[in-house]
Amino acid sequence: MTPGILAVVGIGGLLGFRHAFEPDHLAAVSTLASRRGGGSLWSAGRLGLAWGLGHTATVGAIALLVVALGVRLPPALWPAAELVVAALLVLLGGAVVWRYARGRWHMHLHAHDQSPHLHLHSHAREAGHAHLHATADARRSLGFGIAHGLAGSGAIAVLLVAAAPSAGLRLAYFAAFGAGTIGGMLAVTVTIGALVRMAAERGTRWATLLHVGSALVSVVAGVVLAWSVVT
Repeated sequence: MTPGILAVVGIGGLLGFRHAFEPDHLAAVSTLASRRGGGSLWSAGRLGLAWGLGHTATVGAIALLVVALGVRLPPALWPAAELVVAALLVLLGGAVVWRYARGRWHMHLHAHDQSPHLHLHSHAREAGHAHLHATADARRSLGFGIAHGLAGSGAIAVLLVAAAPSAGLRLAYFAAFGAGTIGGMLAVTVTIGALVRMAAERGTRWATLLHVGSALVSVVAGVVLAWSVVT
C-alpha cells in the first residue's frame, strides 16, 4: 500500500528533527553557539538555521544526482567526507582551547539594558582587541552543515529520500526532512544560547567553562568519528 502524503511528511519531519541531534552535529554547533552568549537568542539560533540550510542543500543536491539523474557516486566518498568532518571538529575545538590557553581569548561581561551581555574578545597581536562577528560563525556553521550533508548520515538521508515510491512523495519527504533538521538544530542552538545567558548571570567564568567544555567535546567527537571510519 502506498503511504499517504501526511504519513511521509510526518515521518520525514520526525527523522529530520532526530537527525539534528547526532553527536557530531551537536559538537560542531555547540562550540560555535556557546560563544554567542549574552546577546539575543536569535544570535545563537541563526547558527542552527545556517547549519540546517547547509545540510539540507547538500542532501538535496546529492538526492538530485542519485535519484533524479541516476548518478552513481563512489562508495569511498562517504568515509572520506566523514574524515573531513572529523578533522574539522578537531580543528574547531582545538583552536578554541588553544586560544584560551594562550590568553588570546576571554569572555567579557557588559551591561546592556540592565541585563548581562557577554562578548568574546580577542587579544591576538595581529587583530588587536576586537569582537568576533556573528556572521563569521554563521558561515562556519553553514560550512559544517554542508560537510555533514556529505558524510555518512547525509548518505542515509539520501537513501531514505530514494525509498519513497513516487516523485511527489520523495519531494514531500525531502522537504519535511529538511524542515525537521533545520528546526531541530535551531532548537539546539537556541537552547545553548539560553544556557549561556544563564551562565552570564553567574559571571564570565561559567560562560568560559561552557565554551571550553563544548570545544573539548568537539575534539573528542572528531577523534571518535575518525576512529570509527578507519577501524
